[in-house]
Amino acid sequence: MEGARVRTLAARAAGAGGDGAGAVVGFPSAKVSFTLRFTYEKYFQFGPLVKSAHNRCMDPISPLEQALHAARALVLADLVAREVAEADVVSLVEESVVQRRWWVEQWPDGAEFLAGLVAQDVQDALLERYGRWPLCPVCGTGDPHALEVEPELGPDPHWVCHQAGVKVAAVGALGGGGASASS
Repeated sequence: MEGARVRTLAARAAGAGGDGAGAVVGFPSAKVSFTLRFTYEKYFQFGPLVKSAHNRCMDPISPLEQALHAARALVLADLVAREVAEADVVSLVEESVVQRRWWVEQWPDGAEFLAGLVAQDVQDALLERYGRWPLCPVCGTGDPHALEVEPELGPDPHWVCHQAGVKVAAVGALGGGGASASS
């Protein structure tokens, strides 16, 4: 917006007396800020309300999309907790979600398994490119080893250390707790 136009709008918003009261159609004798005046002119200058992206109704999210978003969020939380959520690693999560979208469309009952499957997909992709992830925080001695997702295909997936025999954390909770004895 040009400077002269901005000054004109500011002067209109300030009103003739300089006290901030301006006459805006639909808001008689109300105090009007520059932002309100600018917004009013931008969206209502042609009369009827202009429909825009921020005031449009949103369609409800399908259960499939909810499950995919939840799986993405859980795996991203673990990546952030272990400080490896770089752009190329996040792209691995997105690739997995795309592949798992097709998979769960073919088998809708598998939606509850998505978090564990996406975690495994990302773990496998990271192993191929960078090395083991996530490293076990429980075992302080011996060779470093990665945690594994259990169950491999089931609800309520956890990161598990098979050497120590403990559940370390639920998928999505690597940053928030300690190990517990496995049952």
